[in-house]
Amino acid sequence: MTGRLTLTWANKDHALLSHGESGYEWVDRDDPRAREVRLLDEVGRVGDVTGDASDNFLIRGDSLDALRALVHTPELAAEYRGKVKLVYIDPPFNTGQAFEHYDDSLEHSVWLGMMRERLVLIKELLAPDGSVWVHLDDAEMAYCKVLMDEIFGRQNFVASLVWQKADTVRNDATRFSSAHDIILVSAADIQNWRANRLPRSERMNKVYRNPDKDPRGPWLAVPLQGPNIRPNLTYPVVSPKTGKCHMPPAGNCWRRSKSEVEQMIAEGRIYFGKDGNGVPQIKKFLTEVGDSVPSTIWQVEEVGGNRQSKSEMRLLFPDEVPFATPEPERLVERVLQIGSISGDIVLDCFAGSGTTAAVAHKMGRRWVTVELSENTADTFTKPRLEKVVAGDDPGGITESAGWTGGGGFRDLRIASSCWQVLDSDAGLEVYRAEGIDTATLRRAVAAQLGYALIEHPVFTGARGRSRLAVVDGVVDATAVADIAAALAEGETALVAGTAVTDDAQTILRDLNKGSRILRIPRDLFSRTGAVTR
Repeated sequence: MTGRLTLTWANKDHALLSHGESGYEWVDRDDPRAREVRLLDEVGRVGDVTGDASDNFLIRGDSLDALRALVHTPELAAEYRGKVKLVYIDPPFNTGQAFEHYDDSLEHSVWLGMMRERLVLIKELLAPDGSVWVHLDDAEMAYCKVLMDEIFGRQNFVASLVWQKADTVRNDATRFSSAHDIILVSAADIQNWRANRLPRSERMNKVYRNPDKDPRGPWLAVPLQGPNIRPNLTYPVVSPKTGKCHMPPAGNCWRRSKSEVEQMIAEGRIYFGKDGNGVPQIKKFLTEVGDSVPSTIWQVEEVGGNRQSKSEMRLLFPDEVPFATPEPERLVERVLQIGSISGDIVLDCFAGSGTTAAVAHKMGRRWVTVELSENTADTFTKPRLEKVVAGDDPGGITESAGWTGGGGFRDLRIASSCWQVLDSDAGLEVYRAEGIDTATLRRAVAAQLGYALIEHPVFTGARGRSRLAVVDGVVDATAVADIAAALAEGETALVAGTAVTDDAQTILRDLNKGSRILRIPRDLFSRTGAVTR
């Protein structure tokens, strides 16, 4: 017991195995199915792409498999692990409702387990100055806050933002008319994270006026007096127009020294009212004001609401049943303005209609987005992103961002499992799944063991000075001799075979000290203690 405050729920010590759109199952943490690093198969390309890990990704499949692939597959981990600047997710709110395009009804502990496993991997992906933004309503918001504190550290919590999603009152509401959602923000490391300031709005600038027609332009009157009493800041201030003498109010002092105030009076930066007898105030000119510090309350007129988001979707997909819970593009734009800059990587592993990826693309960010439902990906996510690339998306932030099209993305799918796991009296039995060819087997073993794929006649992957040889067949004396002969000076081999003769390990060690052999699939999941064939 550490005494640290944590959130507890049923089966927290278990792993939550996803069965895609069919639901979830609690399993032991050592279950191979909960540890498998799935492959990503390309199913299409849109626009200009390089074909490597630096492309934008639309990934079809369960977000946990996608996140695990990004964290553990060497080619992807080199590009994403510790490098994602901003994660914005709008997960199922767990409201108990069934929407047109997804089911928002999970048992409470299942919802917590689902979120915990994804947030743990998201932490691995975040850059040292990155942040995670989780969009929820009251159903799970408080629990998720505690969960995020547990994973990211309470000291790294940044803020809870209030988004006014509705600007009308529902008169049919039973108790309260719900008009807002919450966005929880945590940093990877609060010492490294800073919020970008926002461009000033017309509304902010309206409070700046110019009643005395100052040639320096509009200004805002700021009090000269401040709290507390300091003798060196307590002195008379004389109006140059009327000669009236002003002292700080009782219990206050001036905010500036006497010499500073005299200089400001000479420069016309102290205002004494229209008649010259008013309490002295500092003139803060609009031209001297920088961008604004973000507020924790985001109103409809600033970032849009539900009506705006549904209007955007109707414009994009006039012939489809509108997506049930989209966000307006201006809402996501603000998130990205505050937490990222052009060129940064943005991740959303609950893609839905694709708003985050669409906005990130228009704002010059790189992006990865994941959608569980093939139907949603085919109907909304991919078509929307295709329109963005083609410059055929007329709504949202397109005009304000000056977006005219360009870029591209790769359409990927989480591959089927390479293994079949059966529960027997002797424990879990792990088999190679039917239809897994040699090329797929080699890729899967390399990903599971953390070896980067290489082009070589003998070796499948490399990790430092170690080389991986995957043998789809028997590893015997002849095989290990050929493998050892292919090693360069200072290299060792990890040989993974579907069958291994009794003398192979001894022969390999004699030929190359430090090399070793493992059996597929038994030793890929050796912590399980599973019975394997």
